[in-house]
This record gives sequence, C-alpha cells and structure tokens, in this order.
Amino acid sequence: MKLKYRPSEKKDCAKLAELTNIASDGVVEYLFHGLIPEMTPIQVIAHNYENDNYPHSYKSAIVATDNNDIVGMALSYPSSYHKITDEMRSFFPADRLEYFSEFYSSRVENTWFLDALCVVESHRRRGIGEKLISLTKEKAIENGYNTLSLIVFADNTLAIPVYERTGFKIVQKIDLRENEIIRHEDGCLLMKWEITT
Repeated sequence: MKLKYRPSEKKDCAKLAELTNIASDGVVEYLFHGLIPEMTPIQVIAHNYENDNYPHSYKSAIVATDNNDIVGMALSYPSSYHKITDEMRSFFPADRLEYFSEFYSSRVENTWFLDALCVVESHRRRGIGEKLISLTKEKAIENGYNTLSLIVFADNTLAIPVYERTGFKIVQKIDLRENEIIRHEDGCLLMKWEITT
C-alpha cells in the first residue's frame, strides 16, 4: 500500500461524486433522484464538482490515493455555506428541501465544515479517515478557522468513534425522519472540534 494525500484535481470529479454518494448514505439519492433526465445523482454531483461552483467544487476536497487510485476523500469549506440557498430553491422540489430544513439550518457558526468524509470499504480501519481529518484541520487553520464542525448520522457507529477520538464533541441533535431512501431512525448529530495547535 502506497498511500498519498493531495488536493483534489478536476480529473477526480467522478470518483469524488461516487464517494460523496457513499458518505451521504441516501441524502444525495433523495435530493437528486429524477431531477435531470438521463443523469444519475452521482453524475449530477460530478458535473457540479467539475463546474467548480464553490463550495461544492473539486477544489474543496482532499483525496487519499493508493497507487494513484483514489481510496478516500474529505470535502470541506466554511460553515456559512451550509444552508439552503436561492440556487437550491430554484433547483430542488420544495418538499425535498423542507425535509432537510433542520439539517441545513443547523451549523456551528464561524467554523470550518467537514461536509463529506469517505474511505472505500477495502481501505477502512487503516487510519486514512483520521489522516484526512488532520489534513482538513490544517486546511481550516490555513483559512483562519480554529474550529471544525460536521454532521453525522446518529446511528453511524463506525464514524462517530473516529470523530470522538480526533476531538469532536456533540453539540446538537438534528431531527431527520427516516424515509424509503434514507434508512436512519435517529436523525443526525452536529459535532464540533476546537482546534488546539
């Protein structure tokens, strides 16, 4: 295994979209299914990343590679962007956005937001996720932030211990009802980590 970490590049967009979909565990599918004819939700996400529409851009991601194959990613940006925008209102059906109203209104202000973190199944439990979090911390500091935040499903028993080991603490419970696509019963947790250097 020859692990390397680097900023994401435009050529990575398809893989970034695939990993974002895995990390979202149904959220991407719920929001994007059937919106653009002949495009899957993953293709729509890849297209958005390629268009470099900040913050949902390939430039917002760090990737982990093993022999040049992408095996993990972390997408992050200022928490002020974690909200329902006018652009989203003009694109998504109102009922889909309403479903996520509490999710998108929950944030820790003035923090660096870790929007998506994913490691492919074959490479999990090797410290890649923790390294990506560490690199995200460095990115936050470079951009003038001293706190990281994230949202995770409350029943994600694999990710939460990793976040807690890193230093994240639970700030708030977020209501998110289970549905036919998003199979989580307990909603989400908003977590934050005060960075000490």
